[in-house]
Amino acid sequence: MSNRSNALKGLAWGLFAISIWVSWMLATRWGVRSSLSIWDLTALRFASAGLILLPVAWRFGLDPRRIAPGRAGWGLWAAMVIGAGFVYQLFAASGFAYAPISHGSVMLPGTMPLFVAGLSVLLLGERIAPARRVGFLLIPAGVICLAWVGLTHGEGGEWRGQLLFVLSALLWASYTIAMRKSGLSPLVAAAIVCVWSAILFLPFYAVFAGDGLSRAGWGEIAFQTLIQGVLSSVVSLVAFNRALQLLGASRGAALASLVPVAATLCAIPLLGEWPAPLDWVGVAVISTGVYLAAGGPLPRALTGAAPSAP
Repeated sequence: MSNRSNALKGLAWGLFAISIWVSWMLATRWGVRSSLSIWDLTALRFASAGLILLPVAWRFGLDPRRIAPGRAGWGLWAAMVIGAGFVYQLFAASGFAYAPISHGSVMLPGTMPLFVAGLSVLLLGERIAPARRVGFLLIPAGVICLAWVGLTHGEGGEWRGQLLFVLSALLWASYTIAMRKSGLSPLVAAAIVCVWSAILFLPFYAVFAGDGLSRAGWGEIAFQTLIQGVLSSVVSLVAFNRALQLLGASRGAALASLVPVAATLCAIPLLGEWPAPLDWVGVAVISTGVYLAAGGPLPRALTGAAPSAP
């Protein structure tokens, strides 16, 4: 009964984190198509998240050599701040300016496991289980489906968004590997990324920013601040880590396969974006690939395992 209770709690925490990720995608797509620019969204994200996480970063120390001594510390610091900080946000938000949610929600979280696995094999010497290899093979097949739709049936320029999503996934994979090598907790790593992104980006934004914020209403600014900074950068981290604790790493990570489907379905009534038939094929293929690549459990009928005792 205790295991079932933990599983239900873990599922609830995981679904809560996924709902935040989906909300971030929808809010970003809506934001860049309204009065706010990618620079405005990035400023709102790291001004709020950096302020919230400043005590954590201050307690740990802002010197990159706190992560690791010498050049290694600076290298890990750069990979983390660039890979998950303001550069990543600018690339990802720019992608949503060109491509629809059905592409961004699949290509962004969908290709991340592929890049993380490749970098883990090359840099960390990890081995990939056979079932996960099948998942990694499915991911590029689904990406090809979406790329074909963008090139042949898109509104024009969707390939730019797709390329930006793939580059964003590569950046986040670099952050993931750097965080692993650093040994930092997710909360400390997020604090370093958000505080340093605020330090590096906000002065630039203050000098060169346009009038996006002045043209936007206070309601829109508050909404984007809540989604971009508070929920996406802080709350989702706590929720997903709690899900991993209760479900285990493989089952928790496999929940990420729900993101493409949930975001694509939500974009239909909220943004009026109807996916093409081949989009659905790409969503299904990549979602399956992400599930297998994350180590999601297979049905007993496929594994040949005997049912366990209740």
